[in-house]
Amino acid sequence: MYKVLLVDDERIITEGMSKVINWESIGTNLIGTARNGIEAFGIIEQQQPDIVISDIKMPGMNGLELVAKVHSVFPEIRFILLSGFSEFDFAKQAMQYGVKHYLLKPCNENTIMDAVSEICEDIYQNQKREQFIRKMKGTLESVLPYAKEQLLKEFITNHYEN
Repeated sequence: MYKVLLVDDERIITEGMSKVINWESIGTNLIGTARNGIEAFGIIEQQQPDIVISDIKMPGMNGLELVAKVHSVFPEIRFILLSGFSEFDFAKQAMQYGVKHYLLKPCNENTIMDAVSEICEDIYQNQKREQFIRKMKGTLESVLPYAKEQLLKEFITNHYEN
């Protein structure tokens, strides 16, 4: 199960999303909500969610500032940004930090669930890739001494036979 944190200064939004979305059905667990970026960052430091769904326009620390700060400390955490603003500059800034989903409010639960599901699949694929790489490195490290020895034997044999 991937951990999700909701961040929005509008309580009705966080409460609505908390209750309406069937988090378990998409392989996630809602670990909590925050009212702004400052509160969210504290929760992120403690619980390190996999996915953060955040509004952009909030008091204290806005969503883009939160993304930038989290990205510098926990670059593996993924974001979905929500906004009532369809300004391209916000989306462009968000993309600099690897944000793939920029959803305009109001959006329905299916849109959010689709975005979360896509991120979960990305995380899973990255974990599989990392696991494969670790396995290959382990195999290479165990074979390398024998390969070096064989290479040295061939070099010596070829050098003296010529």
